[in-house]
Amino acid sequence: MKKFFVWALMATMMVAGSAFAAGIPVANATFATGAPTTTNNDDSCDISVAPAATLLLPYFEVDVNSTALTAQTTLFTITNVSRLPQIAHVTVWTDYSYPVLDFNIFLTGYDVQAINLYDVFVRGLVAPDNGTSNQTTPGSRSASNLTGNPNFLPGAAVACNLTGQNRGRVPEVLRQNVLSALTEGVFPLLCGDEIIGGTHDNAVGYITIDVAATCSTNLPTEPAYFTTEILFDNVLIGDYQQLNPNAATGNYAQGNPMVHIRAIPEGGPAGSVVATNLPYTFYSRYQSILTPTRDRRQPLPSTFAARYIEGGAGGFVTAYKIWREGITGAGAECDEYAALNSRMAVAEIVRFDERENPFLSTAAGGFSPVPPGGVALPETARVLTSDDIFPDLTSGDVGGWMYLNLHNNAVGAERPSQNWVIVSMFAEGRYSVDFDAAWLGNGCTGITPSPATIGPAPNFTTGGITP
Repeated sequence: MKKFFVWALMATMMVAGSAFAAGIPVANATFATGAPTTTNNDDSCDISVAPAATLLLPYFEVDVNSTALTAQTTLFTITNVSRLPQIAHVTVWTDYSYPVLDFNIFLTGYDVQAINLYDVFVRGLVAPDNGTSNQTTPGSRSASNLTGNPNFLPGAAVACNLTGQNRGRVPEVLRQNVLSALTEGVFPLLCGDEIIGGTHDNAVGYITIDVAATCSTNLPTEPAYFTTEILFDNVLIGDYQQLNPNAATGNYAQGNPMVHIRAIPEGGPAGSVVATNLPYTFYSRYQSILTPTRDRRQPLPSTFAARYIEGGAGGFVTAYKIWREGITGAGAECDEYAALNSRMAVAEIVRFDERENPFLSTAAGGFSPVPPGGVALPETARVLTSDDIFPDLTSGDVGGWMYLNLHNNAVGAERPSQNWVIVSMFAEGRYSVDFDAAWLGNGCTGITPSPATIGPAPNFTTGGITP
């Protein structure tokens, strides 16, 4: 019996190994014990800080009414860790998931570029004073800007020069519309008086950054973005900083890596269709069910464990910066963004204090969109842990952790919705930190029912159960 098992195991390894060596994905290949036979080109739904094809800035906030010396702002930085030139396509979204602005950042080999969103929204400038373009002189170890990347489209040479990039200047009419969308929730240029975002004192939203084959104005909500532009090279890393220099309102700084989302498998020209073992992808909601998946980017989790501290002698404050996958897909009408993405359901929230006492919000659960009074969140938000959406802390403790099942019940019964949570702590205008909440299951984990026993989630692909 033991000899038979050994031969069966060796045969499984030989078949799987030859298939992977040939570049052929083997769906859910496992040992008899349920363990994966191979990583298959990093074939995993585990999100880590590793070079990626897409970067997600889950939440930004910019004071657009104050001077640059006192205004709160968000900075983000993109680094190209390869010797080949790369094009980073940046899309700015409202908190209801409407795309209001996109621009391209041309990166020479081993290049790094920082962007101050105050410059973009208030001054109308991307990377002052001349933006980014392929006319930047590459370093001695970098490949040619024009011929170094074989996946660039022929038109990229013209589209990515200074003229094609408009020298990093946002047209004034567009800039004013972007400000209106991010603060008042209306985008008159394309949506009239329809609501496509929330109302805020500061500009609020989120950002996606994708490796692309050319400099263009296509958006992830358009089919052409996936058939002619988006690429699959895991070459970008990135981080952000949230700065509040005004001593009267904050006087703190925070920072964290952006969410690094890898293409699996990586590589290939724009529009290529390659099999992936991922059960769904980051951009799945913009992909037609009648066409092959063309982004093959890792999906994000739905359940998290997040620390908090409220009160105490130092007046500690905790907020969660929460990004969620919206319900609208490609071709959505303007009036659908507020109707579908402004109040998405939350499956379950449980607060634990420092003595392990659980506190449950009785209004959790339900279906999207949630009626007034229910527990709901938009696509992106910064929410204090003392907010009504979270269960009340009545024990007198000042700290603990939260269990967050953020599945929105609206993306389909076959999979959970995608989410990300950043824990943001600060106190006394001196101490401040941002860090990612721990995910309890990755993007390949199935829907976690509510209520359910809280703990690490079972593995979606192998069926293994965590004790």
